[in-house]
Amino acid sequence: MTQTALDPDTARLGSGRNTGSEHVFPPAALPGAAIAGAALGLGFIALGAVAVRDIAVRANWLDGREWSVTAAEWISDLQWQNWMWPAAVGAVVLGLILLWVAVKPRRRTHLALAGDGMWTRPGDVARRCSAAVSDLPGVLDADTVVTRRKIRCTVAVRPQGVDRQLIEDTVAHTAAEVRSSPKVVVRLRVQGTRSVR
Repeated sequence: MTQTALDPDTARLGSGRNTGSEHVFPPAALPGAAIAGAALGLGFIALGAVAVRDIAVRANWLDGREWSVTAAEWISDLQWQNWMWPAAVGAVVLGLILLWVAVKPRRRTHLALAGDGMWTRPGDVARRCSAAVSDLPGVLDADTVVTRRKIRCTVAVRPQGVDRQLIEDTVAHTAAEVRSSPKVVVRLRVQGTRSVR
């Protein structure tokens, strides 16, 4: 058996790679500032279109008056009026909202697993719990809802031959992979009746 030496560049890249949980950011939703930034970007594109039109008017390629000059003259002729109070308060409120949107943390979209740097979606955990419970004897169907703090599994069962403890252990075993250790709640619904235990 022969061994090949690693390329020094490859070895250096591999040793510098760090995937520990303290160095990897967890998956998160789109930041709210992205939506506000897109809206502001559209506004700046509109201002750019107005500027191009004004340049065309100044170069006598288009007839009419420059919109930026008209807007500047209208603003310079303004005097304080009562309707400006609500506008000023609205501008302050809008600024505070945009500031909050820029600094608020992004919503976590995944649940951390026991291994370092590993995450899964809550829906995937719910599917795994439902699939594991559905294979048990006496179980007809299972519906699981997973949140960050709780796993709620509603199981449709036959009237006889169902081991509740086995169902709870199966859900708990599947949920044990989630690092946050959510609370497991199992509800049994006897098929053909409305009783829920």
